[in-house]
Amino acid sequence: MDTTETLKLLGLSKKEQKVLAALQTGSDTPVKLTKVTDVSRTAIYAILQNLKKRGIAASHTKSGKKHWSLAPEREIEEVLYAAKRTLLKIPEGREEIMGLSDSMVIVHRGKEAVLEALLSITKHKHERLYGIQGNTVQQGWDNIVGPEKINEFNHDLRKNDVITEAILPYDWFEDHIRDLGHMEGLKWAKGFIGRAYAAYLIDKKYFEHAGQIFMFKDSLYMMAMNEALVVEIRNSELQKMIKQMFSFIEEFAEKVDVNERLSRIIEHMETSKLEKE
Repeated sequence: MDTTETLKLLGLSKKEQKVLAALQTGSDTPVKLTKVTDVSRTAIYAILQNLKKRGIAASHTKSGKKHWSLAPEREIEEVLYAAKRTLLKIPEGREEIMGLSDSMVIVHRGKEAVLEALLSITKHKHERLYGIQGNTVQQGWDNIVGPEKINEFNHDLRKNDVITEAILPYDWFEDHIRDLGHMEGLKWAKGFIGRAYAAYLIDKKYFEHAGQIFMFKDSLYMMAMNEALVVEIRNSELQKMIKQMFSFIEEFAEKVDVNERLSRIIEHMETSKLEKE
């Protein structure tokens, strides 16, 4: 779509289109704009004020003279995305950035937007999921999702036959269950059974953060739950790059069968509970 057609979609008149095009080429005063566009000075002033109200143009004073330009790129993006958000009923907290190919970056900010992003994750079916997370993510999950919803999240992934391979620190399962406490830990362990296929264990020193990565074939989720932030990347070279990093780690890590390990932990926990009773 050429520039003229795009400007028509913005609802700009022919005169407004001319002024905007002139601003693009560097004409920055009403006098210059009038010469370039053949639009009267009076109309130029009105058009500039209208473009400014719409967030498309900006002005600044230099040596007592007002100069005009396009608004900063970020402000124009916000104006255009606000229109798209209204038309498509996109929830607040979600922002889309298109790549030059078919790639797309979607930023989810705030509790409601992050919950929507998590819901989209559970809709993947019959795919392989690669995951890695830092050792301080639980607080963010508890604040945004809550223990019950976490179990539902695990259940939905399992129901959709998502095959999970995770990179984790040594003793992660035991440490996580201990942090939750006996009853909640046992409940979590039973809910997690069947969600993951394998885990690749490496030294704990590589997990001193609260970030997470969930990666499918065509989408990558970079998550900072403590900050209520999820960056979703689709059809990009970025997930291909990170997949190669996963492959490198998996090649040199200790591989364990997650379900077999959790079954042993659950059996031990239930036996020790009976013995205490």
